[in-house]
Amino acid sequence: MIEAILQITSENYYSCELTKKIPVRINLVSINGPEGFGIIESLDGTEVPLRKYLKFMKRSSSILEIEITHKSNLQYWTRAVHSIDGASIHDTVLENGCMTRLPIVISKGSQYHTILAPSQQEFSQVFDNLKERFTSVKLERVRRYPGGIIAPLLTPKQIDAVRLAYTQGYYEIPRKCEVQEIAKELGIKRVAMQERLRRAERTIMKEFVQEHNL
Repeated sequence: MIEAILQITSENYYSCELTKKIPVRINLVSINGPEGFGIIESLDGTEVPLRKYLKFMKRSSSILEIEITHKSNLQYWTRAVHSIDGASIHDTVLENGCMTRLPIVISKGSQYHTILAPSQQEFSQVFDNLKERFTSVKLERVRRYPGGIIAPLLTPKQIDAVRLAYTQGYYEIPRKCEVQEIAKELGIKRVAMQERLRRAERTIMKEFVQEHNL
């Protein structure tokens, strides 16, 4: 299986155009045909961009319905019904035997899709079709999982160690417990506990750096 993050821009997507001008980030968390649920986040620390974004979206001919289901000063939770000419990005992914892992993020004029493809053949096909239909498609990151499933980030023992360390307050400032205390609860030596935590922390940091292109 292949997991890839694609940066996609499209002149047909009003939301892409608006995020070039308005400091907001959209997280589409659920899609049901033309209906989508998303969280709009302000990027300047005020509610002004949220109001502005929603006002322009209501004027768009591609938006049939839009409503706020919950709001705060920095976030609007919304339900929207879209209508666009031709297949959407999400439809194109599905048509080619692939899937989109939500959320879809829209920011600074682009959509960021995490695509899951069963093999290189389907991934190449969906990538080519997206390039044919939309303005720009760039590959941000790709990973391959020969076993066909996405392996867990940490081993079961590392998960147990991190979970216990976190709940016991090892990562609090100041710390509420020491390594030897959580090692004792797991029935292992202090050195073994330190090694598990360090390996887990290194894996988590590596994932974070790759995710954010640092």
